[in-house]
Amino acid sequence: MIRHAVLALLPVIIVLTGCQNNMQMESSWTARDVKADDDAREEEPSAGPKALDDREIYENFLDGRLTTELEERHVYIDELFWSNDIAYCFWDIDGDGCDELHVRDNTIYYAVKVQDEIPRIIFEGWWHYEPVAADGLCGILHSSSQYGSGDLEFIKMNADGSQKSDGWMHWSDQNKNGMIDGEDSFIGCENADQYFQFLNQYTAMQAKSKLKWINIRLKHFDTWQEAYVDFIQKLHITIPLPEPEFKYLLIYVDADYIPELYIDTGGMASGELIVSFYNGKVRALNRGRVGIQYLKHSGLLYGGTGAMGFYPSNVYQLEKGEFSEIGTGWYTDGIDDQGNMYFEYYWEDLPVTEEQFEASINELIDTSKCVMPDMLDSMLYSEDEILAILNVTPNERLNK
Repeated sequence: MIRHAVLALLPVIIVLTGCQNNMQMESSWTARDVKADDDAREEEPSAGPKALDDREIYENFLDGRLTTELEERHVYIDELFWSNDIAYCFWDIDGDGCDELHVRDNTIYYAVKVQDEIPRIIFEGWWHYEPVAADGLCGILHSSSQYGSGDLEFIKMNADGSQKSDGWMHWSDQNKNGMIDGEDSFIGCENADQYFQFLNQYTAMQAKSKLKWINIRLKHFDTWQEAYVDFIQKLHITIPLPEPEFKYLLIYVDADYIPELYIDTGGMASGELIVSFYNGKVRALNRGRVGIQYLKHSGLLYGGTGAMGFYPSNVYQLEKGEFSEIGTGWYTDGIDDQGNMYFEYYWEDLPVTEEQFEASINELIDTSKCVMPDMLDSMLYSEDEILAILNVTPNERLNK
């Protein structure tokens, strides 16, 4: 998983003036067209322009006029996300009396705070992180449940920049019945009752959360070539591997004439990506493993590879540019007392036979007709090669 959990907090210098609670902003910002002149901030206050308040700084950041810092790089907001559609809201998450900016897509969430008139990321969470504010509590919730196990954690942000966790809890379906009960395994809590208590508390908080999310499009793309070029160029920011050797291929997953972009990151943890373009929007499917397959022009994909005795099996659907998981299973291996290897199969959280497992997959996708892009290594393109292809105009491509 890419930079799973939280980045270390940057030094916090609380701005005591210029904060505006419950800020409302127009959602019509487009892609960046100018860059902020950082040197102007170094002028003497009496001689230079009037200092920006927090609202203006957040607005300029959302509009692509100011950068933030990530992995020692200065990046614009559209470089932080795989999607070009995001949502944002304002809420005082650290109790200092000033609202912070919260931005997210369906993969990643950031909390951004103005410090020294600069928008700085104070929290980053990939997959299953979100801010919640209800019942007098405000914090960041991590809640996930898949493959017969679950994780739960509530993190409070403090005005001095520190974090305080209510404790990380883990549940594992020990008796293989697809339910949380007293016979299961728990870490971070004593029993099922305590796990349920926290789960119910935070589930209720999510339902009653007072956060008001506003949807915006960070960038508009007229063509899929333009969209894919932009995605490739920011890939080094979202997946900061040392000396990455990303490889690319244009494939046809769904039935329209626009190809999808397949990306092999070259790393097991970062895995592979399938990028789609539809009606101006960009979406990405990331399976943190290699070996994804697709059934041409069907809109269906399948991933069944794993490692270290755990092998998840996922069936995905691409429809109108959106990816969704329509089937989930997994199997594990082990060694019995006699030294013989055995396998256990599960589909949708319940134990099944190997035959039932295979049948469940093939009810959704015919794996015998699937294509695996990473098996076509001789056809994969380097970054320079794919960029050259994508910069060819549509008419030029049709004539070739």
